[in-house]
Amino acid sequence: MARGDVLLVSLPPSDRREQSGRRPAVAVQTDQAGEPMLMVAPVTSNLAALRFAFSVRVEPSNENGLTTPSVDVRTMSINVKQIQ
Repeated sequence: MARGDVLLVSLPPSDRREQSGRRPAVAVQTDQAGEPMLMVAPVTSNLAALRFAFSVRVEPSNENGLTTPSVDVRTMSINVKQIQ
């Protein structure tokens, strides 16, 4: 995987304020061979999340595989085993 790739990841349950479950996420670091962790930015199709100053709108394209406009609202570290 490379920086900018859209991956399908499985996020752990949350307190309902954070994203959880199976969802797309953008890889924000290059793959480090043998490293167990990867920095990703999960996305949501809830455009109301654009109200946050740090959010980024991601338009669907053939390259990223998204089907609806989406919003990246945070960056997190995941174990590569969470990539589906």
